[in-house]
Amino acid sequence: MLYSNSRKLLLSGWLQKHDAPAYCSPLRLQKFLFLYEAFSKVDSGNADFSRLKGYKRGPVFSPVWGDYTKDRKEFDARALEAYNREKAKVNEVRAKRSSFIVSSLSENELSELTHQFNIWQAKSLRIMSGEQQVELCENDFNESDSQIVRMLEKMYPADMIQNSEIINVGEIYFVFSKKDIEKLTEQHLDILSMVSEQEELHNPVYVEIDEDGRLCVD
Repeated sequence: MLYSNSRKLLLSGWLQKHDAPAYCSPLRLQKFLFLYEAFSKVDSGNADFSRLKGYKRGPVFSPVWGDYTKDRKEFDARALEAYNREKAKVNEVRAKRSSFIVSSLSENELSELTHQFNIWQAKSLRIMSGEQQVELCENDFNESDSQIVRMLEKMYPADMIQNSEIINVGEIYFVFSKKDIEKLTEQHLDILSMVSEQEELHNPVYVEIDEDGRLCVD
């Protein structure tokens, strides 16, 4: 028996279908769900923060966590069924933006991002002291949280997401345009590997290929 509600199954099914690597990480799945609800809250006022708990690595929808970790096979099947049945209910712009963010930051960076939200910060002292199952309240989602959401919408515009692909090298996430991704060579990948080890970079790292075939790191 699963305890995740229909909305969370639907959204989990979307991620399973469209971003399998992110879906395979329980932390990234949780961040995807939280960001989608945060975008929904600001954009339409309709969000579902029910059964949201505060943990040291950020907000967690506890039924999803339990179902995913204890009944993974059934969760996978039910989530995909929910998506195939009700895919029209998913806001594609929000889902793609949330997916792009969770796929272009490290897990530590994703935790740091969600720690900035007041909905988590309001209970942070209790959470970080080791208290378990701390309930997070939608009433604590305030104007500061809305500003974070608006900032993320500006940082990750829909057209950029639509025309970009991400290459992961270790803990670094390089973003290329789909046009440039076709030009990548083994030499380019070797350079990215060296860059990821030698330089202090902040994800996501935007890269272009110039007319001479050189990598230009932003």
